[in-house]
Amino acid sequence: MINKITYRDQVRFLILDKMKTGQLKSGDSLSLASIARDLEVSVTPIREALTQLEYSKIIKSVPNCGFIIPELSNSKAKNLYQLVATLEALAIENSTYSKSIITKLKEQEKKIEMAGNAIDRINADITFHNILTSQYDNETAQQVLLDLKTRIFFYEVAFMERREFQESSKNHHQQIINYIEKEQTKEAVELLKINWLQTLDLFTL
Repeated sequence: MINKITYRDQVRFLILDKMKTGQLKSGDSLSLASIARDLEVSVTPIREALTQLEYSKIIKSVPNCGFIIPELSNSKAKNLYQLVATLEALAIENSTYSKSIITKLKEQEKKIEMAGNAIDRINADITFHNILTSQYDNETAQQVLLDLKTRIFFYEVAFMERREFQESSKNHHQQIINYIEKEQTKEAVELLKINWLQTLDLFTL
């Protein structure tokens, strides 16, 4: 049985896990009854948890249809990626990187290269960026970034399916690490923005 005290976190984890493993896709509907069966709770607390996810713009409600995973949108993509790029740039500008963090970044970049499919690559890529911003001591910004990265998940999957973008992203990551090692923060920030915003090219083709 689900722990009633943490049901919201349990529902969030369930939905995000299904997104990250490809079980849920853009445009899919979310069945309250199905989630309630999976977690063995009533529909009422499930609805409350889904409403919280809607507040974070991760899902949306449709009158008389329940909740769905939002469809991809060019205009929304531009806004989301600009926000992520800006917040991550702010994080880098306000971070100090130890040798151990730099080592973690290098190891994670190798995991991205070894990923066998788009879903695995995007999850590894998000972890890379999470490590990159982990030294920023701003809890509010970290939560906003988490929600934003969840919302761009399906845009990133489309991006990671393109070989040319994979190679470009790999080169960006390696150079960002190099800049951080040399304490060239300005250069790292500028390249980080390019790394995120290049995805928008995919949605304007």
